Amino acid sequence: MDINKKRERYQRFWAPLTKGEGAYLGVVSPVDDSGAPPYILERPSSLEERWLSADYSVRRAEASERNLFWGLDAVHSEFVNFGPGVHAAILGAPYTLQMDSVWFDLEPPIHGWDPAPRFVTDRNHPLYLAIEAQTRALCAASKGRYAVSYTDLGGVMDVLFSLRGEELLADLIEYPELVINAQQQLDREFLTYYNELTGIIGPSGCGYTGWIPVLSDQPWYPVQCDLSVMISPAMFERFVMPSLDLITSTIGRGMYHLDGPEQIKHLDMLLSLEHVHAIQWVPLPIARGGANRRAIQDFADDMSLNVYRRTLAAGKKVVLLMVNPDQVSRIFDAVGTDGVFIISVCPKRAQADEMIAHALKHWVK
Repeated sequence: MDINKKRERYQRFWAPLTKGEGAYLGVVSPVDDSGAPPYILERPSSLEERWLSADYSVRRAEASERNLFWGLDAVHSEFVNFGPGVHAAILGAPYTLQMDSVWFDLEPPIHGWDPAPRFVTDRNHPLYLAIEAQTRALCAASKGRYAVSYTDLGGVMDVLFSLRGEELLADLIEYPELVINAQQQLDREFLTYYNELTGIIGPSGCGYTGWIPVLSDQPWYPVQCDLSVMISPAMFERFVMPSLDLITSTIGRGMYHLDGPEQIKHLDMLLSLEHVHAIQWVPLPIARGGANRRAIQDFADDMSLNVYRRTLAAGKKVVLLMVNPDQVSRIFDAVGTDGVFIISVCPKRAQADEMIAHALKHWVK
């Protein structure tokens, strides 16, 4: 199904939670079960090509478009990926390119608050230029086939942590007003940069997504604060909530990335934010035994189900990414389907087709 034909369903997702609206289910799998991908993407010749080349980003998008099946509410959202919280690098944090990510919090550049730091987004920074070039190139190449995401600018307080380091935790106690002033500067820089990216993505006509591949016909952003695992609810209310409220209310639509059990203590405050439309939950990993031992996430344990119930009771929606197909029915059986958005990856196309047929009968309205 063409991405624009799915946008009507996404308008329902972004509307207020209503009884009887049913579930949203995205199913991703190989395009067929032949075992041979139709498009072979050559490995990048260097880390610079892997991260900075607009041409390589377009070839990678082409491989995904031809090799993967995007069923039901799944959309091909091409993530302009420069690592989580890349805004910190563009504001002055040193960065390191690695094959799996970009790191920019190894040597925080802020060593004190006298004089108070000033933050300026460097529009001549190599990563800024690469992000702009890749976003433009992908939007031009898409031609309605896929959406192009905002890069992961990061949560504002997480960006400040990358710039200041662990000393920021003591600063919250010793220099609270200086921290708040820095956070407010970063809010302004974030919104200015976000609007610049919106100006590139909007004319593509394919809607808006973030690193969370949920489509919207209006700009939105997945806000977060991973620093919150290390601070109390009182500190979260003072130092984080005003930023989250400002950013989501200014943009108009937001979703909060609730990353693990240590953030649950802040859930009630997050649910009070008018423009946080949904909670995207990340559960604990669990071990899967056997010769090829690997960790998967348990989206259907009691803790996770309680998060969903609390979120839905507050009138917000729930978003779950990379859910094991075996867990999908357990989640719907436990909390219902209304307002729950699950993206599941199936190793075989036949399994994906079977899940979709079942979903259309029982879960999706």
